This record gives sequence, structure tokens and C-alpha cells, in this order.
Amino acid sequence: MGKCEKNRDKILSLLCKRGRLSIADVVSELNASEATVRRYFTTMEQNGELIRTYGGVCLPSSANAAEYHFKRQSITNIVDKKTIGLEAAKMICSHDRLFFDSGTTVRECGNYLANFINQGLVGDISITTNSLVYSEELAKCCRFSLLGGTVRMQRMDLCGLATLENMAKFNFTKALLGADGISEDGRLYTTDEDTSLLATAALRQSAQAFILADSSKLGNVSFAEYGMLKGPSFTLITDEKADKKLLEHFRKNGINIIIAGAAAPQKKKK
Repeated sequence: MGKCEKNRDKILSLLCKRGRLSIADVVSELNASEATVRRYFTTMEQNGELIRTYGGVCLPSSANAAEYHFKRQSITNIVDKKTIGLEAAKMICSHDRLFFDSGTTVRECGNYLANFINQGLVGDISITTNSLVYSEELAKCCRFSLLGGTVRMQRMDLCGLATLENMAKFNFTKALLGADGISEDGRLYTTDEDTSLLATAALRQSAQAFILADSSKLGNVSFAEYGMLKGPSFTLITDEKADKKLLEHFRKNGINIIIAGAAAPQKKKK
């Protein structure tokens, strides 16, 4: 990663924490000139990562362009996402045929899985995905197929008719999917219709579905529904902050629940 990209990532990280930044804030943080900071702002606004305001920048509001931006989303709730991703990677077995969606939490699972494969903990893994974010490392250590389609740079993925047509050729042992929202009745939501159509196909073509969602997504409704948490073929992996009553409701519908990072119960002494 070059210096310019690192600096833009730092600006985005600061912006996600503070909501707004002045030019002076960024000049101080980066130890850069005002002209350089203004160039960063121009590039990032063109990419949909921020909005220029008088004397500084702010995050796009919910009413503004494209809603979802992979790079911005990837640095929110990062600790929970990594913990959930690690737990999901532990669920993968040798000889699995996997579908990975293009979500940021599923990306963390892929990173851990590459380490597991390289350590010899699992083998003969096949991955199919529409995501453009996986490193060469994962492709080097297992069979890795990228679905064709239309590139969405802000989401860092592929979508459209070609993607769905290619997807129809596969059957999977496990699908690993994110969710932008999971309602109280178990409906799964994502941000847009293209992502919803692909996730629906993944559920239809997979023996098991692992839904990777941090606690901020639970009890929420988003734009496009893609399925329903129901029955033993579904496993929800979330974090320790998840609402206990809601999780118990999901369990009553037969859903397997994994709390990532939770300490294993200690055995009672005889």
C-alpha cells in the first residue's frame, strides 16, 4: 500500500471516529501541507467516501450516494468483525466447497482461513466469491473462483446478470454471508437488490448457511430482504454484545447461535 492510500485510509478512519474533520485537523494528523490534504479530499469525495464542507469534510449522510462503501464499512466494529471472522473460519472443514459474499466480516473469515490452510489445519478447500478484496495468499492456497459480472468499485465486488448466471452452476457445502440487518422475526437484509439476489441464490444452493453479523445488525431492518433465519441449516455468528432475548428467540426457531469470543464454560470441580 502506497503512502497516498495509507493517508487516505487514515483520514477515513479519523472521519468514522469523529464524524467531521477540518483541513487543519488533517494537516496536523498527517503532517502534510494544506494543498496535499485538499487533493486527498477531492479524490475521496469523487470515490464517495466523504463530502466536502466549508473548511473540512464529513461522512456522507444516509440520504447520499451509494450508502455502502467497502473501505468505510471495513473499519467499523473492526474488533468484533475479526473475532466473528475467526470463529467462522473455525467452522470450515477439509473438502468444503464454499461461497463467500463480498461483506467486510466475511473477508476477515477468508484471511483467517488462509492461515489455517497454510498451517495444514484444513485442506482441499474450494472458494467461489463475487468479492474483489481477497489477497493473492488465499488464491495460492486453495481453489479460488471469481464470479464474473459488473464491477462495483465502491463495494469492491461483482454483480449483475452474468454473476447470477455463473452462480447457478455451483452447489456449496457452506455459504458465508453478511447481513446489513436481521429483524426480530429473523428476516435477513442487505443494502441493495443486486446483493440480495446473489445472497438468495447462495442460500438456495448451499447445504448450510453461516450468517456473520455483529450485534449492531441485530433487530434492524435494511433495504432488501434476502432470506430468513429458520431451521438447523442456519448458524448465526455474532458477538458478546448481542441482545440475549433476541438470540433466545432465534434459538427457538432452530437456529444455531455462536457467540464469537465468548469464554468456554468451565467444568465444575467434582
